[in-house]
Amino acid sequence: MDRRDLLSLSVSTLCRGVNVVELDRLLSQVQSRIENFSKNSVVLLAGSRYDALRVILEGTVSAEMHHPNGKAVTIETIDAPDPIAPAMLFAPRQALPVTVVAATEVRLLVLPLEAVLDLCQRDRRFLLNFLTEIGGKISLFAEKFRLLEFSSLRRRIVAYLAPRLTDSEIVLGFPKEKLAEFLSVARPSLSRELSAMVAEGIIEMEGRRIGVVDPARFRAILEAEEPE
Repeated sequence: MDRRDLLSLSVSTLCRGVNVVELDRLLSQVQSRIENFSKNSVVLLAGSRYDALRVILEGTVSAEMHHPNGKAVTIETIDAPDPIAPAMLFAPRQALPVTVVAATEVRLLVLPLEAVLDLCQRDRRFLLNFLTEIGGKISLFAEKFRLLEFSSLRRRIVAYLAPRLTDSEIVLGFPKEKLAEFLSVARPSLSRELSAMVAEGIIEMEGRRIGVVDPARFRAILEAEEPE
């Protein structure tokens, strides 16, 4: 693996605490390969066997569900240097539930299952990082599905923001496109609802900063009963 790829991989959550020299040594002891994909090409098909971990070295992919009517719904976008579906590597069937499409030109590191197991045995940091990554993904998806219980987009927004507020404000660590994706809505719908909440004096926004202006009305949104 060349230095550019090593540097990309070294800042991945999977390699936290492992420097470039150590990473180079570890990878030289296991089987791996590099794969490149052009923009809009299919990286992995839904239903295909996921028996090798893919880590994005460059670019962005989208995980999509395709309906029989031809409509595709983006479930998640994944950016370098994150891994793709790490938990599926150890699923009973290893069948990928989504189609992965290259949103940009993409460069991947592919580690067969045996290589991942070998890395976990050789370096405890890699093992802990891998388990933390899986646990984090499961927690995020659990919260995502919990928010879907709310039929109102406004309630979903408040339910997401409320536990993350510090001194009545939050600075998003990602673009609002990511928030829309997490809330399972289109970006324009999220923008309209946030703008309406600003106009009503409930919140204020500046870039990625969202502040609660009227805490009582903010809490009331979450406490309101859902329609039958």
